[in-house]
This record gives sequence, structure tokens and C-alpha cells, in this order.
Amino acid sequence: MKIALFYPHNLLAGWYAQGGYVNTLERMGHTVLNAWVPGNQPNNIEKWQKERPTIEELSTCDLVLSMYHEYMTPWYNEIYGFENWQKLRTTVVARFDESFDRPDLLLGRRWEEMRRWAQVFSFPAAQDAQKYHGQWEPFGADTTMFNAFGKEDLEISNFGLPVRKYDIGFIGSPYAIRKDYLARLGEHLPDELTFRWGQCLVQDIEGLRVQESTELMAKNYRELKIFFCLPPMSKLIVAKIPDILACGTFVMYPKLPWHARENMCQFEDKKHLVYYDPGYISQNAEQVKYYLEHEAEREQIAKQGYQHVHESYTLEKMLGRILDYALKQMGSAQAVEVGAT
Repeated sequence: MKIALFYPHNLLAGWYAQGGYVNTLERMGHTVLNAWVPGNQPNNIEKWQKERPTIEELSTCDLVLSMYHEYMTPWYNEIYGFENWQKLRTTVVARFDESFDRPDLLLGRRWEEMRRWAQVFSFPAAQDAQKYHGQWEPFGADTTMFNAFGKEDLEISNFGLPVRKYDIGFIGSPYAIRKDYLARLGEHLPDELTFRWGQCLVQDIEGLRVQESTELMAKNYRELKIFFCLPPMSKLIVAKIPDILACGTFVMYPKLPWHARENMCQFEDKKHLVYYDPGYISQNAEQVKYYLEHEAEREQIAKQGYQHVHESYTLEKMLGRILDYALKQMGSAQAVEVGAT
């Protein structure tokens, strides 16, 4: 298929907004019209009106994929305008990146505005798919980038994983609830245990080196005995978790609240990863100490998580299921139109 792909080119949005989606769709055999925009907030509109595809060009595509749809709709309004967008003769598939219960984005209030820019909707959060009548499709890992084997020359363990250099850590955005949680958790962890937290960036005089930064992040994932995922703001299994599991690393993840509990079906507790109860700090610390002491059990769970992602939750499979769902929805809509005539 010929697919127009919209997404914000944004470091904080991860590898998939830096080339992961484009590269994967092309590996799958699709022709991609790469229509990225520079960041979450509209800027320099006159420039991007000239450089982004016209409505006529978009209409030559079989599908328009609007990834990070919650961030893209302000761009569509500025670049195209809704009246012009309505002339588009191609189905638009909206893929969201956050859950609608993330408190700072107020996505529920924006639903009516966001829905008018697309016809098919795919959600990474099960509760949103149910409420807004769309597809639930959890995130998948780009296993060409996130894998147990890296380009670096590392000593390999008995099932194909590098030697773990660090006991426990987290790689990701340091927003307030995470800083607070780590501070409280640290009070219950042994003094000799270092919790490593940071971001992986490679930069030269031309700017950020995206490929190298992502390769370094995957390397750091592989070097951790425990990736302790500090609580995210969205109530879902965030995109980094399949990536980490695809690297063969043991993950601890916060249990989700009851309205979002279905998302946890993606990974089974104590089989693919281990869930912890957020807020039960001393209990969390005991779990950490247990899995550091029980290496064989920890690595067996890591191995099973690795296998599960590689079998069921690759980025190719995720995008393939989104495209299949879109084509079925398009077929149903066409059948309704034929019936109406």
C-alpha cells in the first residue's frame, strides 16, 4: 500500500517518532509518504504548509496514518484547515499514543475535536478503545533496534543476553511523580544499592544522533538486572516496556487501576514481567531485593518476556493489526454505502 504517515518528530516521543514507524512500514513492503512535523506544538506554519503534502497528494494514498493523533490535530488545523481536510478522498486512521485518563492532557475534553480529523481509531489503552468504540492495540517493539544482541561486543550469558552491569535502574523522562516515587523507594532500599536513572543521548556538532542514541539506550536496557518502571502518567502499558522486554531484561511495572486493569493482559504477572502495587513502597523494595537475590527466577521471567514480545508484540505485528483493522472498517463502511444506494 501507499501510506501517508504523519507524526511529530520529537525526541521525547521515542524512537518511533524518529524513524521507527517509517522504517518498519517500509520493511513491511509499503510505500511511505513521510509527512512528519517538527514537534508537538505547531510552529513556523508557512514553511510547513509549503513542505507537507497537499490534499491532492494525500488523496493518491491508500491510507493516511495519523500517529500520535492527539498531538497531530492542531497541526492539521494550522496546515490544512478543517474545510480543506474534508476534501481528502482517503481514509484517515488515527493512532493515539497516550491514554485519555492522563490528567495533564485533558484528552477526553478534546475527543469531539480530535475525532473529526479521522474515520478509524486505534488506541493503546483498552479502556479508551471500549469507551470510544475503536481498536485496542497495545504497543509493539521494533526488534531490529531492541533485541538481546547489540552491535557492541559483549559477553553473552546462557540464553543470549549480555552480562548485567547494573542492579536496578530506569531510563525515561524525570517528571515529578517519578522523582517523588524514587525518593520514597530509595528510603527502603539497601544503602549499597545504586538506582541508576537517566536518559541516553548521543550528540555532535550537527545535533542529536538519533540512531546512536537509541542503540545506546537498548544497550543500557540489556545491562540492567531490573528495569523498575517508575509510574507513568498514562494508565496503560507504555511503549518502552515491549522494547525493554525485547532486549531480554527483567521488568517491574506498576499495577494499573481497576478501570485500566485489562491492559495488564498483554503481559502475565511473574511470567513475562512482575507487577508491583504503586504506593506500597516497603513492599516494592522487598520485591526488588527478592529478585536481585533470586537470579535464576528473575532471568527465567526475563527470557519468557523476551520470547513473548518477539512472538506476539513486534512493531511489524502491531502495525499490521492496525492496517488490517483499518481495511476491515473501510470495507464495512463501503458495504453500508452500497446498501444505502
